[in-house]
Amino acid sequence: MLVRYARQYAIMENVMNTVCGNKMKQKLESIIKKGKILALAGIASLAIGCASLKHYVEPRVGAIVPVAEKEQGYKPSFLMGGAYGFNIEKIGLGFEAGLDYFHSSGEYIETNSIWPRLNLNFSPLKQTAKIKPYVMAGVNLLSEFSAIDIPEFYVHDKVKNTTFGIEFGIGATIIDRINGRVTYTMMPASENVRGMISLTAGYRFLFGGKK
Repeated sequence: MLVRYARQYAIMENVMNTVCGNKMKQKLESIIKKGKILALAGIASLAIGCASLKHYVEPRVGAIVPVAEKEQGYKPSFLMGGAYGFNIEKIGLGFEAGLDYFHSSGEYIETNSIWPRLNLNFSPLKQTAKIKPYVMAGVNLLSEFSAIDIPEFYVHDKVKNTTFGIEFGIGATIIDRINGRVTYTMMPASENVRGMISLTAGYRFLFGGKK
């Protein structure tokens, strides 16, 4: 009798384990399926959002002049560079990453400068406006490679210097393609200059966004 009850209990236990296991498996499969659906929806939403952005690549040229603590006779230098950026047209907000180069020279010094820049810009006008003014702010890092040559004192030296800057400016685009701007960069850690003023103009090659 005890053996029969033991067998019946074992059978019932196996049935319960099987049923409970199947239910748990079904719940896990349902959760995984819902997770996959949400992930795909998120990826699709991100792709649609990126596709709605208006991207651009902008080669540019201009001039730059340092603003010194004392009168040191700095002259404007020719600047050239390029940038990649995108605009979120619905809210008038844009992001840009650029890289510029300029060469400057003095009586005893020649300097090559590389200037990576990151900034945000905002335009209050609608995306259909032909001329869109904007304000901008950002950060940059000026790397200077200087060669000092003073023959009278037998001085021949090379110096590298890197300075962090905070940038503010205004600009405008014409039909979203021709871009001009004026910026001022504060350089609080620099020993030589207080900042720099730059004036640039460029042409934007657009891709993405609404046609």
